[in-house]
Amino acid sequence: MSENIENNTQVKEETAKEVKQPDVKQMVDEEVSKAIKNIKVNLDNAYKERDEALSQVEKIKVEKRQAEISTLEQQGKHSEAMQIKLNEVNKKLEAYEQKNTELSRDNAVRTQLNALNFKSEKAANMAYNDIVKSLKKDALGNWVHENGTSINETVSNYAKDDNNAFLFSIKANTGSGVSPAKPNAGTNPVTSIKDMSTQEMINAVSKGQIKVDGDWSE
Repeated sequence: MSENIENNTQVKEETAKEVKQPDVKQMVDEEVSKAIKNIKVNLDNAYKERDEALSQVEKIKVEKRQAEISTLEQQGKHSEAMQIKLNEVNKKLEAYEQKNTELSRDNAVRTQLNALNFKSEKAANMAYNDIVKSLKKDALGNWVHENGTSINETVSNYAKDDNNAFLFSIKANTGSGVSPAKPNAGTNPVTSIKDMSTQEMINAVSKGQIKVDGDWSE
């Protein structure tokens, strides 16, 4: 009788131990999850504070320039005030021209890549990034590969490179190169704003081919 009681007690103790044994993996996963969540929250807060600070700095710069212009105009120094305004417009035009140029490059690269059969969108984006990083502007302002080849030839060589074969559903042919692809419907090659008339610029902006950032009212 006493032996049965002892056996039952031992079984209960062992069962209790098994029940109380913690799930180490679950505990680790929970701690890692908490840590990642905290890191993300901290990063989000840091980015938010940085953006707010940058916005505040830019606001102060704008207010300072406006105050300087107003002071010069009140003093009758209209030419100096006009020069400041002109400098601001030139800076915006340069940034605008840079965006426009990059848009032309991106449009040309993606147009050629559209003629290829990629395994996935991720693969296509990888190819796009690889090619864009290798491009530069030549003396005539055209986008070319670092070795001087055109975008069309650059894409062709990239597609035929065995090291990039994993990106494609079908290996690119080894002929003369990728056939020049036609631009997507509704998209036209973007010209330099220096070559655009005022009406052409207005039309391009209205069609979304060119995006203008900042205040251009001044």
